[in-house]
Amino acid sequence: MAGLPHTPANPVEALIGLASGLWVSRTLWAAARLGIADAVGPEPTPLAAIAERSGAHEGNLRRLMDALVSIGLFRAEGEDRYAHGDLSPFLRSDHPISQRAFIDSVFGGEHYAGWGAIEDSLRGGGTAFDGLFGKQVFDWYGAHPAEAQKFSRAMEGTTRLIEAALLATWTPPPFTVAVDVGGSRGTLVASLLQRNPDARGILFDLPDIIESVELTNGDTRIDLVGGSFFDSVPEGDLYLLKMILHDWSDEQSEAILRNIRAAIRPGGHVAIIETVLPEAVGPSPGYLMDLNMMVMTGGRERSEADFAALLDRAGFRLESVTPMPIPMSVVQAVAV
Repeated sequence: MAGLPHTPANPVEALIGLASGLWVSRTLWAAARLGIADAVGPEPTPLAAIAERSGAHEGNLRRLMDALVSIGLFRAEGEDRYAHGDLSPFLRSDHPISQRAFIDSVFGGEHYAGWGAIEDSLRGGGTAFDGLFGKQVFDWYGAHPAEAQKFSRAMEGTTRLIEAALLATWTPPPFTVAVDVGGSRGTLVASLLQRNPDARGILFDLPDIIESVELTNGDTRIDLVGGSFFDSVPEGDLYLLKMILHDWSDEQSEAILRNIRAAIRPGGHVAIIETVLPEAVGPSPGYLMDLNMMVMTGGRERSEADFAALLDRAGFRLESVTPMPIPMSVVQAVAV
């Protein structure tokens, strides 16, 4: 159980173990925030050196490090020396799929505050973040560029992991123009075009995001288009929606899909890359993500049946659901 390094001896211990997941989460957050994994070198590193590199108080840092050892993140190597474990390298800033920014952003700051107001959502039925901060989360990010940039970095690390799993699992239907809707830096459509040399791509996102985009490979086959998917989307025959619809309510998601349906070429497809909830309630990280959407955005995670109904209302037919080796799937549908 979360927070317990051993098998619980009784139901009360098991319950407290679940509840102490908050402590585990914040312990990981503190490690990410302070850059502890960056401060630990390739060899066992003295506590004093970790404290100096991370800017932490040495006495209290020892307590944090021991807690991190207890949950399996680092290893204790003799007195006041610590070494990397199997998981801690993923908290290094220079790791190819670093999760440091994700843990720093999503388990701290505005997200932590939003979850602190979860009771407001459960009692009032609204979005906790909106009530706490007075505006929708994406509007709030527009007014707080530093926090928005941190969240963007968090999503970049997660995006690399998702896209690697996606491209290893899913074979897209034939297409000539792929539109990456809300695609941020365009890494997904760029990777897709590398495997489809005769196709073209469009990166579509809000104008201020598009203005800041520099395609890393300089692919001249990708056009950059700014706009809002609540107004319209560019024409294409394959639409990529990676972690987009779960940010929005059914009504808003249907509006996005209807705009795609209005622009899509005959026989075109949409690929929705998101968590798919089980049809019968059971173990799945999707339910906690669903609560996160309730608290932060007013959106939701969906089951295959939910997606089928949503797509049908917008003029699409669900064709397939392809699980990936991470807790996400590709929901593929065709325009009808």
